[in-house]
Formats: sequence, structure tokens, C-alpha cells
Amino acid sequence: MTPILESLQTQGIEDILIWDNSKREDLGIYGRYAMIGEASHDVIVTQDDDVIVSDYAAILAAYEPGRLTVNYPQPWDVPWVACGSVFDATLPQAAFERYWTRWPCDRLFTHRICDAVFSLLTNTNVIDVGYEDQPHGLVSGRVSTSNGWYDRDRPEGQRRCRELLAA
Repeated sequence: MTPILESLQTQGIEDILIWDNSKREDLGIYGRYAMIGEASHDVIVTQDDDVIVSDYAAILAAYEPGRLTVNYPQPWDVPWVACGSVFDATLPQAAFERYWTRWPCDRLFTHRICDAVFSLLTNTNVIDVGYEDQPHGLVSGRVSTSNGWYDRDRPEGQRRCRELLAA
């Protein structure tokens, strides 16, 4: 985490909160959203623990109240918040409540698809200012390297969001 934390601090992001599933309840990816309840700001910046974001100033400059701003390269099927994003603290809960009217808050949601639910069910602005993958993000056991991610879970999350958007 040291290079990531140093990168954030160098770019002026100083009030940093980390949800560590090994030290707290294991909420998977959803831990980032659970952490919002402990934040002291109304605007949230987030990224995964396996990337270094290149230009937070540009991401913050693109921020608009009421919209999720995501740093992600084109083309994309899901604008993942993993590579740097900024949003109002209330936005994820609104997307999740919409999702939960139809599907449960289960392990598929918390450990696999909650980021897709947030970005696909929210008014989202996608920009591309770059990021650098860290080697530990490509090891076995990460969501993107796990069995069923690309052929089962990811498409299912997308399907569920399309269904909600069409309703």
C-alpha cells in the first residue's frame, strides 16, 4: 500500500480511509462503500488497492455534484471506480437501494458486482487520465483473476443493471 498512499498524498489526497477486509468484517468490494459512513467529507474519492492513479487533479476538476466521475479507459462495458473516481457520498446508497428492490445484498453483490451496480445505475461521467496497474493486482485470488468473473458474475451484474434501467 505504501506506493499507493504516497501517490495519493503527493496529489493532495490526505484524509485517507482504508477498509481492510482482513481486519474488519469481510465485505469484499462493498467495504469501500461501508467506509463512507466513517468519512468526514460529503465528496468521496476512491480507488482500488492495486492501481496508482496518474492525475487526481483532472478527476477532481471533472467532478460535478450528483454525478459519479470515473477514470477509466475507452472502450468500456462497465466504468469501474477502481482506477480513480469522485462522487457525492450519497450516490452509492441510491444505486444500491434501487438494486435491492429486485435482488439481495448477497455475496455476489458485496464481493463481485457492487462497483458495476454503482456505476451502471448512476449518472456517470467517464474520463481517461491514466493509471498504473500494480503487480499484486494480477495475482491469483483477485476478483479479476478468479473463476467465473468474466463468463458468469460480471455479465450477470450487467444484465441485472440493464433490466433495472429498462424498467
